Order: sequence, then structure tokens, then C-alpha cells
Amino acid sequence: IRVIDFTHALAGPFCVMLLGHLGADIVKVEPPNGDEFRRLWMPPDATTDAYESLWINVNKKSIVLNLKTAKGVELARRLIAGADVLVENYQKGVMERFGLDYDSVKALNPRLIYACSRGYGEWGPYANYGNTAASNNSIAGWTHSAWKTNGAPGSKTLGIGDEAAGVSIALGILAALHARERSGAGQKVEVSMQEAVLGFMTSSMHEHFTGVPVGNRPMKVADGYFTLRVPEMSDAVWREVAQLIGRENLIEDPRFASAAARRQHRAALEELVRAWASGKTRQEIWDGLRELDYFGAPVLSIGEVMEDRHIKERRAFIDRDHPAAGPTTLLAPWIHLSENPTGIHHDAPVIGEHTDEVLGGLLGLSSAELKELRAQGVVK
Repeated sequence: IRVIDFTHALAGPFCVMLLGHLGADIVKVEPPNGDEFRRLWMPPDATTDAYESLWINVNKKSIVLNLKTAKGVELARRLIAGADVLVENYQKGVMERFGLDYDSVKALNPRLIYACSRGYGEWGPYANYGNTAASNNSIAGWTHSAWKTNGAPGSKTLGIGDEAAGVSIALGILAALHARERSGAGQKVEVSMQEAVLGFMTSSMHEHFTGVPVGNRPMKVADGYFTLRVPEMSDAVWREVAQLIGRENLIEDPRFASAAARRQHRAALEELVRAWASGKTRQEIWDGLRELDYFGAPVLSIGEVMEDRHIKERRAFIDRDHPAAGPTTLLAPWIHLSENPTGIHHDAPVIGEHTDEVLGGLLGLSSAELKELRAQGVVK
């Protein structure tokens, strides 16, 4: 499956990264100065690409095409004609100006899956507006929901706008590829980042429509915080819990002697467990309750996650030696297929690293033609 990648920043590249994890052959088309996300959030004098760019552009080949030239657009159209998938996340109207929008290219390749993501989708009052992850989280209700939870209006909140849109685009592409196996025809896949985030706000929607809060806050313990929810438990488990927290005298307490009684007095039971946990370390709580089917986990920093024995045993992170950036730790593909293993086969490319390879190999351009195109500023 060959993917022509016209994406930039994070939402589109994240989608294509997932396709690359799954084995797609990806050609990333960049402007002469490269995807600006390569150096975003980096100091002005940075000499290597940003970590995010190194992460999300693995398994991709980079070519440079100047789409402001007629020859650059012609080469792009030739690549599209032989592709399975095109992915782009430009602001609405950009691909139309290049003559590379869906209506302009579908006749070149009736089997093409054309996937695009916009901040607000392809239609509606906001369709022509630009969007960033932070502004998207704001207008999707994510930021306000986070403030309701953390009680800190005006604070910066984490969000998954780009990633939610990226996963959604990838899922749509896979569905369209499956449909093509039956019909032989391609189609257009469109995702609004705003709506993608709304799709990942199930619990917040529950709270909005029912007024009933979902989840619980982490509790303060001896060496940090621990997220803990007391589950339904059998009488046998209750006896073990009472012994663990040093309250064997409560085993026959009428408030907790049966499942129905424990359900009725859940608040009191949770308070007993929390009082015990407040004087323990995260590890002590984790070790004590884990075998009793308690739903809880320590609150870990990213550094602690990377040192976690479970994460290490699953080899969730891998070390790469990037030819330009040097040693780099990346999250390995987290979608596992038993018969078609996912993986990172090569590092994120430097700008235009594969221009000659792709244009020579796929389009059959000669060395002389490539040299002339470079002289004209069409490729790099």
C-alpha cells in the first residue's frame, strides 16, 4: 500500500505514522524548506529536528517538490496516479490552489483513497478557519472540561486533538481500503479535528447530559499520588482487604458484612481504604491491592513510566541511533499483529533524503532530469 503524504504538523503525520507502523510504503512530500514541524518548539539555533518530528516521521521517505511550480505539481500528479492513498491536512483551499484536491485528481486514479483532515471539516461556518491543537481543544469543550476537573481555569491543559484526528483518519483509510477490495473504487475520507476530539469525550458528555460525575481524583499518599477506586468485592476478598488495612474487627461489621451492605455503605468503605493508603507508599499500595482485583495504579511521571518494569518487559520504548540527531528513544508501535508484525524499519528522514530514489525509481527520471529539476528549484 503506497501512501503519498502531503501532511504537516501533527494530526496528518500521526495518521501516516500509524500506517507506516502497519507496513505501508510512505512518500512524504515536503516544500523546499521542509515541514515546519521539524523545528517547531526548538531553540532558534537548533541543529537537529524536534523530537516530535523524529517520532512521527519514522518509516517515511522524504522528497521535496516545489508545488508552486507547474513541474512540481506535474510530478506530484504522477506520484498520485500510482498511489493507493493520499493524505493531507492543509487548511481548506490549499490543495485546490495546487490543483491536487480530490475532484482534481480522482480521474487520475479511480482507486485512490483521498484522506483529509481539517480543523473544522469541509463544510460549515468555520470550514475556512485555521486551527491548532490548543485552539481546537478550546472550541471542542476539552479545555473547559479539564478546568472543571482540575479547578484551575486559565491553566494549560493537555489534549489529544491532533492524535485523535490522526487515529480517526487512519481508521477511515483502512475502512476505505477494505471497501475498495469489494468495489474496486476509491473514495474520499474527511475528518474534522473538532469532531474527533468530541468523539474522545464520552465521559465528559455523560457528565453534561446526566449531571453525574465520572471517575475519581488521585489521592495523596506517602510518596506522591495514587488513583484508586474500590470495586465490588466478594465476601472472601473483603476479608482479605480488612486484614490488609489492619481492620479485621470490621469483617463482621453489619455495614460491610455482605455485598449489598458494602454497596450501601460504599462511601464509608472507600474512606477506610483511603485512610489506610494515605500512610503508605505508592508501591506498597500497588503491591497490596493489585492481587485483590482493586482498580488502581500509582501516578507516575514520564520518567518513571519509562523505568517501569512492565513497560520494559514489553519493550514499549526502543532506542534508535538517528543518523542526524543521534541516540533517540522512541515509543514502539503499540498495535500488535500476530501474523504481520508492526515495527519501525527506518528513522525519520532528513529533508529530501529520498528525492532521487523516489523520482528515479517510481517515475523513472534520469540523473540528468533530476539535475535539471534541482537547477530549476523544482526538487531538492
